[in-house]
Amino acid sequence: MSAVRLRRLKADHERLCDYVRRHPRLKLIQAEGDPPERYQLEMQIKSIRMVGGEPQPVQSHIVEISLPLAYPRTPPQCRMLTPVFHPNIAPHAICVGDHWGAGESLQSIVTRIGEMLAYQSYNVKSPLNGEAARWVEENKERLPLDRVSLLVEDEQPAASALTTAPAAKSATPATAAAATPTTNEAPPLTLAQRLALKTAAPAAPPAPLKPIAPPSPPPTTVVAASSVAPSPRDSAPPAQPPAAHDSVSIVCPNCGAAYQVGQDSAGRRVRCRKCQQVFVAS
Repeated sequence: MSAVRLRRLKADHERLCDYVRRHPRLKLIQAEGDPPERYQLEMQIKSIRMVGGEPQPVQSHIVEISLPLAYPRTPPQCRMLTPVFHPNIAPHAICVGDHWGAGESLQSIVTRIGEMLAYQSYNVKSPLNGEAARWVEENKERLPLDRVSLLVEDEQPAASALTTAPAAKSATPATAAAATPTTNEAPPLTLAQRLALKTAAPAAPPAPLKPIAPPSPPPTTVVAASSVAPSPRDSAPPAQPPAAHDSVSIVCPNCGAAYQVGQDSAGRRVRCRKCQQVFVAS
Protein backbone atom coordinates (compact mmCIF):
# COMPACT_ATOMS: atom_id res chain seq x y z
CA MET A 1 0.00 0.00 0.00
CA SER A 2 1.37 3.38 -1.00
CA ALA A 3 2.06 6.03 1.58
CA VAL A 4 -0.46 8.38 -0.07
CA ARG A 5 -3.27 5.81 0.09
CA LEU A 6 -2.33 4.90 3.67
CA ARG A 7 -2.57 8.52 4.83
CA ARG A 8 -5.89 8.97 3.04
CA LEU A 9 -7.45 5.83 4.55
CA LYS A 10 -6.35 6.85 8.05
CA ALA A 11 -7.76 10.34 7.64
CA ASP A 12 -11.06 8.97 6.28
CA HIS A 13 -11.39 6.59 9.21
CA GLU A 14 -10.80 9.30 11.82
CA ARG A 15 -13.24 11.74 10.24
CA LEU A 16 -15.93 9.15 9.65
CA CYS A 17 -15.74 7.86 13.23
CA ASP A 18 -16.02 11.42 14.57
CA TYR A 19 -18.98 12.12 12.27
CA VAL A 20 -20.86 8.95 13.30
CA ARG A 21 -20.14 9.59 16.99
CA ARG A 22 -21.69 13.07 16.80
CA HIS A 23 -24.79 12.19 14.76
CA PRO A 24 -27.60 10.47 16.73
CA ARG A 25 -29.05 8.69 13.68
CA LEU A 26 -25.83 6.91 12.63
CA LYS A 27 -23.95 3.92 14.03
CA LEU A 28 -20.74 2.25 12.84
CA ILE A 29 -21.34 -1.50 12.88
CA GLN A 30 -18.12 -2.80 11.36
CA ALA A 31 -14.83 -1.54 9.87
CA GLU A 32 -12.54 -4.04 8.08
CA GLY A 33 -8.84 -3.43 7.57
CA ASP A 34 -6.08 -1.42 9.23
CA PRO A 35 -6.71 1.25 8.23
CA PRO A 36 -10.26 0.21 7.20
CA GLU A 37 -11.18 -0.25 3.53
CA ARG A 38 -14.72 -1.50 4.12
CA TYR A 39 -17.43 -0.06 6.38
CA GLN A 40 -20.91 -1.10 7.48
CA LEU A 41 -23.14 1.57 8.97
CA GLU A 42 -26.65 1.58 10.40
CA MET A 43 -28.91 4.55 9.58
CA GLN A 44 -32.05 5.33 11.57
CA ILE A 45 -33.95 7.21 8.85
CA LYS A 46 -37.57 6.90 7.78
CA SER A 47 -37.85 5.45 4.28
CA ILE A 48 -39.85 2.73 2.46
CA ARG A 49 -39.38 -0.77 1.10
CA MET A 50 -41.58 -2.85 -1.17
CA VAL A 51 -43.44 -5.67 0.63
CA GLY A 52 -46.00 -7.76 -1.30
CA GLY A 53 -46.20 -5.21 -4.08
CA GLU A 54 -46.99 -2.37 -1.65
CA PRO A 55 -44.52 0.20 -0.25
CA GLN A 56 -44.17 -0.12 3.51
CA PRO A 57 -42.42 2.30 5.93
CA VAL A 58 -39.08 1.22 7.38
CA GLN A 59 -36.87 3.00 9.90
CA SER A 60 -33.54 1.13 10.04
CA HIS A 61 -31.10 0.51 7.17
CA ILE A 62 -27.63 -0.99 6.81
CA VAL A 63 -25.29 0.33 4.12
CA GLU A 64 -21.89 -1.00 3.03
CA ILE A 65 -19.10 1.23 1.67
CA SER A 66 -16.03 -0.35 0.06
CA LEU A 67 -12.92 1.56 -1.00
CA PRO A 68 -11.37 0.10 -4.20
CA LEU A 69 -7.63 0.00 -4.89
CA ALA A 70 -7.88 3.06 -7.13
CA TYR A 71 -9.60 5.09 -4.39
CA PRO A 72 -9.65 8.09 -4.09
CA ARG A 73 -9.16 8.54 -7.84
CA THR A 74 -12.23 6.35 -8.29
CA PRO A 75 -15.38 6.66 -6.12
CA PRO A 76 -16.30 4.28 -3.28
CA GLN A 77 -18.55 1.32 -4.07
CA CYS A 78 -21.78 1.52 -2.07
CA ARG A 79 -24.67 -0.91 -1.69
CA MET A 80 -27.59 -1.50 0.67
CA LEU A 81 -27.54 -4.68 2.80
CA THR A 82 -31.23 -4.14 3.63
CA PRO A 83 -33.90 -3.63 0.91
CA VAL A 84 -34.94 -0.07 0.06
CA PHE A 85 -37.46 1.27 -2.46
CA HIS A 86 -35.77 4.27 -4.13
CA PRO A 87 -35.33 5.42 -7.79
CA ASN A 88 -31.53 5.56 -7.48
CA ILE A 89 -30.88 2.49 -5.31
CA ALA A 90 -30.65 -1.03 -6.73
CA PRO A 91 -29.82 -4.26 -4.84
CA HIS A 92 -26.25 -4.17 -6.17
CA ALA A 93 -25.41 -0.45 -6.12
CA ILE A 94 -26.28 3.05 -4.92
CA CYS A 95 -25.99 5.87 -7.43
CA VAL A 96 -24.42 8.57 -5.25
CA GLY A 97 -23.78 10.94 -8.18
CA ASP A 98 -22.51 11.20 -11.73
CA HIS A 99 -19.32 13.06 -10.80
CA TRP A 100 -16.67 12.19 -8.22
CA GLY A 101 -13.71 14.23 -7.06
CA ALA A 102 -10.70 12.82 -5.24
CA GLY A 103 -11.10 15.54 -2.62
CA GLU A 104 -14.53 14.29 -1.50
CA SER A 105 -14.72 12.61 1.89
CA LEU A 106 -16.48 9.48 3.12
CA GLN A 107 -18.63 11.72 5.30
CA SER A 108 -20.08 13.38 2.20
CA ILE A 109 -20.95 9.94 0.76
CA VAL A 110 -22.71 8.91 3.99
CA THR A 111 -24.58 12.22 4.07
CA ARG A 112 -25.71 11.74 0.47
CA ILE A 113 -26.97 8.20 1.11
CA GLY A 114 -28.90 9.37 4.18
CA GLU A 115 -30.60 12.13 2.19
CA MET A 116 -31.54 9.57 -0.48
CA LEU A 117 -33.11 7.24 2.11
CA ALA A 118 -35.14 10.17 3.50
CA TYR A 119 -36.25 11.06 -0.07
CA GLN A 120 -34.67 14.47 0.31
CA SER A 121 -32.63 13.58 -2.80
CA TYR A 122 -33.64 11.57 -5.87
CA ASN A 123 -33.35 11.61 -9.67
CA VAL A 124 -36.19 10.17 -11.75
CA LYS A 125 -34.59 11.00 -15.12
CA SER A 126 -31.95 8.22 -14.94
CA PRO A 127 -33.27 5.75 -12.33
CA LEU A 128 -31.91 2.41 -11.26
CA ASN A 129 -35.44 1.43 -10.19
CA GLY A 130 -38.11 2.48 -12.70
CA GLU A 131 -41.01 1.41 -10.48
CA ALA A 132 -39.75 3.59 -7.65
CA ALA A 133 -39.34 6.51 -10.08
CA ARG A 134 -43.02 6.18 -11.11
CA TRP A 135 -44.05 6.03 -7.45
CA VAL A 136 -42.18 9.26 -6.77
CA GLU A 137 -43.92 11.03 -9.67
CA GLU A 138 -47.30 10.04 -8.22
CA ASN A 139 -46.52 10.87 -4.58
CA LYS A 140 -44.44 14.04 -4.64
CA GLU A 141 -46.72 15.64 -2.05
CA ARG A 142 -45.58 13.00 0.49
CA LEU A 143 -41.89 13.75 0.10
CA PRO A 144 -39.54 13.97 1.87
CA LEU A 145 -40.38 11.04 4.09
CA ASP A 146 -37.95 12.23 6.81
CA ARG A 147 -36.79 15.82 7.33
CA VAL A 148 -33.76 14.84 9.38
CA SER A 149 -30.58 16.82 8.76
CA LEU A 150 -27.52 14.68 8.08
CA LEU A 151 -25.20 17.48 9.21
CA VAL A 152 -23.69 17.55 12.68
CA GLU A 153 -24.37 20.40 15.11
CA ASP A 154 -21.40 22.66 14.33
CA GLU A 155 -22.11 22.36 10.59
CA GLN A 156 -25.75 23.46 10.61
CA PRO A 157 -26.16 26.90 12.23
CA ALA A 158 -28.61 27.91 9.53
CA ALA A 159 -30.55 24.63 9.86
CA SER A 160 -30.99 25.21 13.61
CA ALA A 161 -32.54 28.62 12.91
CA LEU A 162 -34.91 27.10 10.36
CA THR A 163 -35.95 24.41 12.82
CA THR A 164 -37.07 26.98 15.39
CA ALA A 165 -38.96 29.07 12.84
CA PRO A 166 -42.26 27.07 12.98
CA ALA A 167 -42.42 27.56 16.76
CA ALA A 168 -42.53 31.32 16.27
CA LYS A 169 -45.68 30.98 14.13
CA SER A 170 -47.58 29.26 16.96
CA ALA A 171 -46.58 31.81 19.60
CA THR A 172 -49.35 33.81 21.26
CA PRO A 173 -49.79 37.49 20.30
CA ALA A 174 -48.42 38.56 23.69
CA THR A 175 -45.37 36.37 23.28
CA ALA A 176 -44.84 37.61 19.74
CA ALA A 177 -45.07 41.20 20.91
CA ALA A 178 -42.54 40.55 23.66
CA ALA A 179 -40.21 38.94 21.17
CA THR A 180 -40.44 41.84 18.73
CA PRO A 181 -37.32 44.00 19.02
CA THR A 182 -38.01 47.61 19.94
CA THR A 183 -34.54 48.97 19.46
CA ASN A 184 -33.93 51.61 16.82
CA GLU A 185 -30.35 50.57 16.25
CA ALA A 186 -29.26 50.42 12.63
CA PRO A 187 -28.67 46.91 11.19
CA PRO A 188 -25.03 45.79 11.13
CA LEU A 189 -23.04 46.68 8.05
CA THR A 190 -22.36 43.99 5.52
CA LEU A 191 -18.82 42.91 4.68
CA ALA A 192 -18.94 44.82 1.39
CA GLN A 193 -20.08 47.99 3.19
CA ARG A 194 -17.31 47.70 5.80
CA LEU A 195 -14.68 47.26 3.08
CA ALA A 196 -16.06 50.24 1.19
CA LEU A 197 -15.81 52.41 4.31
CA LYS A 198 -12.20 51.34 4.88
CA THR A 199 -11.06 51.97 1.32
CA ALA A 200 -13.00 55.17 0.67
CA ALA A 201 -10.97 58.40 0.81
CA PRO A 202 -11.90 60.52 3.84
CA ALA A 203 -14.15 63.38 2.88
CA ALA A 204 -12.74 66.87 3.37
CA PRO A 205 -14.36 68.68 6.34
CA PRO A 206 -16.71 71.49 5.36
CA ALA A 207 -15.19 74.94 5.42
CA PRO A 208 -16.36 77.02 8.42
CA LEU A 209 -18.93 79.66 7.60
CA LYS A 210 -17.72 83.24 7.96
CA PRO A 211 -20.17 85.62 9.57
CA ILE A 212 -21.49 88.18 7.11
CA ALA A 213 -21.34 91.64 8.50
CA PRO A 214 -24.59 93.56 8.04
CA PRO A 215 -24.29 96.35 5.49
CA SER A 216 -23.56 99.73 6.94
CA PRO A 217 -26.53 102.03 6.54
CA PRO A 218 -25.88 105.00 4.32
CA PRO A 219 -25.11 108.17 6.19
CA THR A 220 -28.24 109.98 7.03
CA THR A 221 -28.35 113.71 7.44
CA VAL A 222 -31.30 114.60 9.62
CA VAL A 223 -32.45 118.10 9.49
CA ALA A 224 -34.42 119.30 12.42
CA ALA A 225 -37.81 120.28 11.13
CA SER A 226 -39.40 123.49 12.23
CA SER A 227 -41.71 123.16 15.09
CA VAL A 228 -45.16 122.65 13.63
CA ALA A 229 -47.90 121.10 15.66
CA PRO A 230 -48.58 117.61 14.17
CA SER A 231 -52.11 116.60 13.39
CA PRO A 232 -53.67 113.12 13.08
CA ARG A 233 -53.69 111.52 9.67
CA ASP A 234 -57.47 111.42 9.41
CA SER A 235 -57.88 115.06 10.43
CA ALA A 236 -57.58 117.96 8.09
CA PRO A 237 -54.19 119.67 8.20
CA PRO A 238 -54.21 123.10 9.77
CA ALA A 239 -54.18 126.14 7.61
CA GLN A 240 -50.72 126.79 6.38
CA PRO A 241 -49.27 130.21 6.84
CA PRO A 242 -48.24 132.03 3.73
CA ALA A 243 -45.08 130.41 2.47
CA ALA A 244 -42.06 132.53 2.89
CA HIS A 245 -39.74 132.94 0.02
CA ASP A 246 -37.03 131.09 1.99
CA SER A 247 -39.09 128.02 3.24
CA VAL A 248 -41.15 125.15 1.84
CA SER A 249 -43.91 122.94 3.30
CA ILE A 250 -43.39 119.19 3.62
CA VAL A 251 -45.70 116.41 4.87
CA CYS A 252 -44.57 113.15 6.51
CA PRO A 253 -45.72 110.31 4.23
CA ASN A 254 -46.15 108.03 7.24
CA CYS A 255 -48.26 110.01 9.70
CA GLY A 256 -49.25 113.12 7.71
CA ALA A 257 -47.55 115.65 9.99
CA ALA A 258 -46.75 118.93 8.20
CA TYR A 259 -43.58 120.96 8.60
CA GLN A 260 -41.92 124.12 7.25
CA VAL A 261 -38.26 123.71 6.25
CA GLY A 262 -35.79 125.92 4.52
CA GLN A 263 -35.42 125.77 0.76
CA ASP A 264 -31.89 124.49 1.17
CA SER A 265 -33.34 121.31 2.80
CA ALA A 266 -35.26 120.30 -0.33
CA GLY A 267 -34.11 116.86 -1.56
CA ARG A 268 -32.46 116.06 1.75
CA ARG A 269 -33.50 113.38 4.24
CA VAL A 270 -35.35 114.55 7.35
CA ARG A 271 -36.85 112.75 10.37
CA CYS A 272 -40.46 113.28 11.46
CA ARG A 273 -40.67 114.39 15.08
CA LYS A 274 -43.97 112.57 15.58
CA CYS A 275 -43.34 109.05 14.20
CA GLN A 276 -39.54 109.22 13.76
CA GLN A 277 -39.93 108.27 10.09
CA VAL A 278 -37.02 109.32 7.86
CA PHE A 279 -38.07 110.63 4.42
CA VAL A 280 -36.81 112.86 1.64
CA ALA A 281 -38.03 116.44 1.86
CA SER A 282 -39.68 117.44 -1.39
